[in-house]
Amino acid sequence: MSNYFNKKALISAVKNSATLIDLSFNEESSTIISEYGGRPLGMFPKNDSYSLLWIAPNIKENIERIDRTIGGDRYWISPERDFFYKNPDNWEGWFCPEGLDPANYEILGNDEKSCTLSSPITVMNMRTKETLRGEITRQFTIIKEPIKTGLNYCGIEFLDDCVFFKPDLKINGWSLGNIISGGPDNPGTVLVPTKADPKPLSYFRPIPDDRLTIGKNYVAYKIDVDDIYKLAIRPDDINFERAAKIGYVLNIPDSDDYGFLVKLSDDVPKSQDQCFDVARDHPESEIGVIQSYNSDSPNKPMSEYGEIELQLNLFETIDNTSHGKAKHQLFGYMGSKEDILDVVEKYLGIINPKLF
Repeated sequence: MSNYFNKKALISAVKNSATLIDLSFNEESSTIISEYGGRPLGMFPKNDSYSLLWIAPNIKENIERIDRTIGGDRYWISPERDFFYKNPDNWEGWFCPEGLDPANYEILGNDEKSCTLSSPITVMNMRTKETLRGEITRQFTIIKEPIKTGLNYCGIEFLDDCVFFKPDLKINGWSLGNIISGGPDNPGTVLVPTKADPKPLSYFRPIPDDRLTIGKNYVAYKIDVDDIYKLAIRPDDINFERAAKIGYVLNIPDSDDYGFLVKLSDDVPKSQDQCFDVARDHPESEIGVIQSYNSDSPNKPMSEYGEIELQLNLFETIDNTSHGKAKHQLFGYMGSKEDILDVVEKYLGIINPKLF
């Protein structure tokens, strides 16, 4: 088993346990889509590069036992408290509803640049004990970079379209990208561009000072997959003039190259009252809509994952259903540290950020 996968290793590891779709941008870069779990699974800015999205070391076994933990960039709904805790009042008994992830995706159509997958979905609101049924369609399309960089890259646009057959639900879509880390000896850095003097939130417990940097117009957060913390950024602190909402920089393990992943979207909540994902350590206080998670890795030397996350548009009532639709993009780059920092500045407007 490996912590990191190139494209050949990913295809070999999955074998015949799931259908994979290869969306190639050019001869140098591609994104692998998994029908199982309905998501981009590997992003490869170069042919032989490691995937910038984390992939589970035991992915074949996880697929065969219908486990959600495969990696990639998945779709969930929030608030997490209502749908992912068996006892939401006391934040006890976290679980992932199988009817949401991995669900039961099927390929509706694909060509070499785009594919569409769909699944019925079922979740229970653990607070009200009401079962919600619906369907999700995800379209993935290879796209060109919006900013000319000259670096190796791959880019993909998501169109997520989710419907529940009940009106007036107070829920959001949720995009979660799993990211690799080099562990405590080679951590990565999440970068969130902000307005001046941001006030970042912790979502599980207070984040130690040595894991966080608050810059003039950004927040940086350490991803070392060695302890569980979660960062969130309030809509009040987001610079909505900038399409790029969160990025991640890492010195690629076993390489001199640096990688950069960046999520872009205008379809994120613009105010506190448009998002319902309350924090575990201050549920009555402010809400964050741009989020990042750092996990623990109990089975060292195998490394778990970090996450870069967007809360997406709140659902609207249309024809007696609750409908959530959102467009977002994910780009992955690879190059020298100097080149990657130049790309960071172009996307995020952050000059010489502190990297962990």
